[in-house]
Amino acid sequence: MRRMGMPLLFLTLMLKASAGTMLFREDFSRGLSNGWQNVAFFKKLTDYSVRPEGTNFYVLAVADQGCSALTHKLALAPGQLKLRWRWRIEGVATNGSESELDKFDHAARVFVAFDSFLGPPYSLNYLWANVDPVGTVREHPKSSRAQLIMVESGNARAGQWITEERDVTADWQQRFPGKPMPKVVGVGLMTDGDSLGRTLTGAYAEIELRGE
Repeated sequence: MRRMGMPLLFLTLMLKASAGTMLFREDFSRGLSNGWQNVAFFKKLTDYSVRPEGTNFYVLAVADQGCSALTHKLALAPGQLKLRWRWRIEGVATNGSESELDKFDHAARVFVAFDSFLGPPYSLNYLWANVDPVGTVREHPKSSRAQLIMVESGNARAGQWITEERDVTADWQQRFPGKPMPKVVGVGLMTDGDSLGRTLTGAYAEIELRGE
């Protein structure tokens, strides 16, 4: 009996370890009153609203020439972090750009913000790119503190719910080599259409941050 019990115990411990510790989770079932803020950038706000879909909920983001971010403050110590979320778009800005500021609009972006002590926060931004291929990494055209990672691109998967998972710690080490990762001060999502003066639509669901 002992010999049969040990593999089962080992498997249970392995499953617990692989699951990690849930540090933050939002399924939007309680709306946006649970610590979420629509942060403006001195421009017209993107409209963020919670919509039902069967028994689930998601945030619908409509940027009618708008530019704002839906953010949630956090205070998480640096460590081994994994980010997981679902998103969907109606379509990219086909004349948009990931490198030109006057064309820098996106139907969907998810980001993690880090403490910078002074000045704007450092951030890792996961984009549904307009034209850059998946896997492309670059600096934000306005600030090297905001690093961009293209995890989807173009319209081939538009209209579909896509689940993404990123190793935040590995991405930090790649994009800010040699710099210790500070504490995480926020997570957010963003749909904007101000640069090109058009309407872009994105949807977001089930955002999670786990520690290992």
